Amino acid sequence: MGQCAFRQWCVLLVSVVFASAASAAERELQEAPPPSSVTEIRTAIQRIITEPPTARRALIPWFQEPLEELPPFFADTQLEARFRTYYLREDRTNGVLSEAWAMGGSIYYRSGWLADFFQAEVEGFTSQPIVAPKSKGGTGLLQPVQDGYSVLGIANGKLRYQGIELTGGRLYLDLPFVNQDDSRMTPNTFEAITLQKTGGELKFTTGYAWNIKEHTSEDFVSFTKAVGVEKDRGLAWGGLIWDPDSEFHGGVYAGAVPDLGGRTYAELGVGHELADGWDGRIDGQFTYQFDVGDDLLGKAAEDTWNLAIRPAVSHAGAVFRLAVAFAGPNASTDFFGSSPSYVSLMQETFDRPEEKALLTSLSYDFSGIGIDGLSAIANFAAGFDGKVDGGRRDRQEADLTIDYRVTKEGWLQSFWLRVRGSWLHDQSADQDGTQVRVILRYVLPVL
Repeated sequence: MGQCAFRQWCVLLVSVVFASAASAAERELQEAPPPSSVTEIRTAIQRIITEPPTARRALIPWFQEPLEELPPFFADTQLEARFRTYYLREDRTNGVLSEAWAMGGSIYYRSGWLADFFQAEVEGFTSQPIVAPKSKGGTGLLQPVQDGYSVLGIANGKLRYQGIELTGGRLYLDLPFVNQDDSRMTPNTFEAITLQKTGGELKFTTGYAWNIKEHTSEDFVSFTKAVGVEKDRGLAWGGLIWDPDSEFHGGVYAGAVPDLGGRTYAELGVGHELADGWDGRIDGQFTYQFDVGDDLLGKAAEDTWNLAIRPAVSHAGAVFRLAVAFAGPNASTDFFGSSPSYVSLMQETFDRPEEKALLTSLSYDFSGIGIDGLSAIANFAAGFDGKVDGGRRDRQEADLTIDYRVTKEGWLQSFWLRVRGSWLHDQSADQDGTQVRVILRYVLPVL
């Protein structure tokens, strides 16, 4: 792309941004539209404690009413049909084109509590092609050669006592680098056992996961086999979070797969009301990646680090963020989920060896001007002097996301339409990369 065209694109982006919206890290956009205030931001360390989805009132009362007189294990049952259809077209910087339109979703069941001690959870997923040319695979919406798939991704039991929860089976994880990464048709899920304290100012989580089911897979395999190593190794982790109020949080996480690699992640956030209607916040994060044991991947998982800081301000539904990040001497690896990095966008995470990155982000919630459910976000990141192919290269990415969610109670509540576009320019590539995503989600609460 020439300089003139690049300047025109930037002018267009800035115009859209100041008429619309933004957030920052890509992972913070996977579960919900961007927040309307900095006080609503939930970072990677705050999401490390897995929480069940909020139950909506059943839309078909005669299904629910017969259960109301039964014990809570039955009366509080949550049963949902979660529909999703997804179109993705990606023109990569290496010239490869991927395109598909898929539909599917999941059926989700969660029991109430039995004697306030035991709860069960089950979810089955499917993704099936609508339009999926065999020559344009690789979207991550379908299996190779554009085939559909179905899998029982969640099946677990949970015990709790005095605020401590023990969960075992197939479940979600939301650790900083090992998580569901719900950015395609179906998420990553895991076979694991977890122990966590979910309430109070001081929380903790620890556990062991022996297998992972990646996005389009129907099988659970060990973490090492998931990256092509014919040995079975699992992930052990621990995390501690101090989250006393909306103005302060901090925490640390450490996890490792023996003979593969490990990471420690630390985060600190401070927020405060600046003036009438204005709120401010500053977050910082540090990651250290290290070898463990026999180092089966060799230089693919060398020791390195990443450091970033992100101040933010909000007013009347608009949130502006500015992030600065610095990468260590070697490449960072993201095998088992999305990155918590503030400079992780739709196509790239700006963490090449010795790369310096800058992100600007602006978001807006249009409910303040009478358009409930509409929000938008624009992110622009620039990376400088990253080491690649024996040299140093710069790159830039710009993303725009527009969300519309029905917020009024009724049959259409939870209808969520998301339209996304991304552009990537990389000095080390022959062409620019573009990506278009259109996602429609709808949750029907049966019970």
